Amino acid sequence: MRFVIQRVLNASVSIIETTENKTTSERISGFIGKGFLVLCGIEEHDTKEIADKMIKKLLGLRIFEDENGKTNLDLKAVNGELLIVSQFTLCADCSHGNRPSFINAAKPEIAIPIYEYIVEECRNAGFMTETGEFGADMRVDLTNDGPFTIVLDSEDLKTNAEESGNKIMEHLSKETAADVLKTCFKLQGADDFGEAINEVIVDIRRICDAKHVCLLLVDKANRKCSMLAHSYLDDVIEEPIDWHEDEQFRLVESWNQIVPDNKTLIIKNVVELQKINSKNPAWYKSLTKARVYNLVLCPLSFEGELIGYIWATNFEVDNTDRIKDTLELTTFFLSSEISRFRLLNRLHMLSTVDLLTGAFNRNAMNARIDSMANDKDPVKHPLGVIFADLNGLKRVNDTKGHEAGDILLKNAALLLQGVFVGYEIYRAGGDEFFILLKDVTKEEVIKKVSDLREAIAANGTISFAIGHTHVSSMKDVERAFHEADESMYADKRKFYMEHKELDQRRG
Repeated sequence: MRFVIQRVLNASVSIIETTENKTTSERISGFIGKGFLVLCGIEEHDTKEIADKMIKKLLGLRIFEDENGKTNLDLKAVNGELLIVSQFTLCADCSHGNRPSFINAAKPEIAIPIYEYIVEECRNAGFMTETGEFGADMRVDLTNDGPFTIVLDSEDLKTNAEESGNKIMEHLSKETAADVLKTCFKLQGADDFGEAINEVIVDIRRICDAKHVCLLLVDKANRKCSMLAHSYLDDVIEEPIDWHEDEQFRLVESWNQIVPDNKTLIIKNVVELQKINSKNPAWYKSLTKARVYNLVLCPLSFEGELIGYIWATNFEVDNTDRIKDTLELTTFFLSSEISRFRLLNRLHMLSTVDLLTGAFNRNAMNARIDSMANDKDPVKHPLGVIFADLNGLKRVNDTKGHEAGDILLKNAALLLQGVFVGYEIYRAGGDEFFILLKDVTKEEVIKKVSDLREAIAANGTISFAIGHTHVSSMKDVERAFHEADESMYADKRKFYMEHKELDQRRG
């Protein structure tokens, strides 16, 4: 698959139509302002999986100028648009003679679905995407900004990673390469990814003979960092860092001032460490606080997107080159596994989390209740169950609209999350929430209900009917569920008796 990508101020494609009496007419099929004109050539062996890689690279290209005149912005950052035009002549083979051969171009039954898939995926990504017409006689007009034109070939995307891995393998000793391969294979089909990745990082620290090796994930879209795994030598004690804090994300984000683009950063001694102080004092302070005197830091990327960093600190400086190659080979194997892990996590979240409120959804609640009812643990875990039914939601939906109702639900969930920190909160139904408190006393349940009522009173705009109960074992969860539900409905009846003007249930 080949894309010819032109950065344009505007572009249009017109369809040329010829009537039976040989007269021609022209009609505009697609027009865009600032953005990319993409000529798209699809070959016989191309698939949607190949198209996904090309789309990701296309939408991630940073070739628009920022306020400093540097080509540092992608299509989204400039609110750019796309004009994608099918172009089978990009598949031309000119290796023999002067007449190009188009034997490699995909037949329409293959090319059309992939072309339409590319267009649809770009639209799904939030970009206004215009098109020509597949197989039509077309004319393209454009104002190329720069001019700036890039040729993107799927073969390059496929071979770069392979060549990178082979190049690293050449520099490593057979023993070290075998050790890295052996430990990274632990992730293949692992039942517990977290446990497996921890084992991998412990092994990598041993291979590097470093005091500390750390694997940090970076979620640029949500501006968050998370420590996936790390390993210290037994005699090393460092102050723990809360990588979830926004301050830490800003620090990690600032690393790109020093870390070369997709390249490994090497700091061999204190003198080189001092150079960081002039460019990034906050990072220098963080490194010195952790007693770091040398460092090899390697970015992890998958299909051109930064997904994290792996680093080793405080090692024998004579081993620096070997450690660099070891970490680079490790990232080569880990990147795809980590991306798969994050995808599975996102799919799991979509199946268990209520996207409106952020609470667990009813499916997750039912699964949790079933697992507790069938628990084989001989230890009895006392359990508190609280039902909180949001009062007045129907009235808000009927009088102010469902958007106002959604806002009320979100605020209600936030109130519950503020009261029940560390406990499980589920959205059981439209306006019903279920809170699970494990290993608590009856008095603690009553205290949390009291805290909830105080929070409701302080809020002034949110009202819950509340029911609660306490049982001595998780095996009694279904009974607890029933008792709390009955208690909640009694509280709701009491509320509407006192506020008859709000009772929409009476029709």
